Amino acid sequence: MVRRLFLLFIILSSFVFTHCLSEPKKNLESLKACQFDLVDVRIDLKPNPNFPLFPLVDLYPQVSVVNPNNTKVSIYQFDLEIELVTAGGKEYIGKLQNETPLEVEPNAKGLVVLKLVPEQKQSILPKLLMLAKQLSEAAKRGEDAEFEIYGTVQVDSAFGKLPIPVREISRIKLKK
Repeated sequence: MVRRLFLLFIILSSFVFTHCLSEPKKNLESLKACQFDLVDVRIDLKPNPNFPLFPLVDLYPQVSVVNPNNTKVSIYQFDLEIELVTAGGKEYIGKLQNETPLEVEPNAKGLVVLKLVPEQKQSILPKLLMLAKQLSEAAKRGEDAEFEIYGTVQVDSAFGKLPIPVREISRIKLKK
């Protein structure tokens, strides 16, 4: 009797565990089919205690998400580092955060506002100009921009929010 209950418990536990992990995997596959477009970028300037003449900059890119799937997709909360990969190496851009998770219904459109905190050890203006120059030169050559993204994504599960480490290289087509 105890063996049967133990066996039933093991089978039930493995089923629940497998089901909980399969949902994020299905969501990831659905996210790959979604279309993401940059709609707008809001810029916030904050006082810089170290250099009062040069304010600190926070960028808030607004990204439109079109879900062509028959199931809803979840855009999880995340805290990622982002680097531009160039022929000369990697150029650290800053932190990319999504503080409010979003669910996009099937065959619908949603808007997610991200927070990009650029690295601001010195003045941000020369760094932004250099990145813009590198991206425009790559676009003129017909190349794609390559970004390395790493950090953690908070995935909702039956066990609560699980921090899942992420590291991937993404290619973005640049328009001439």
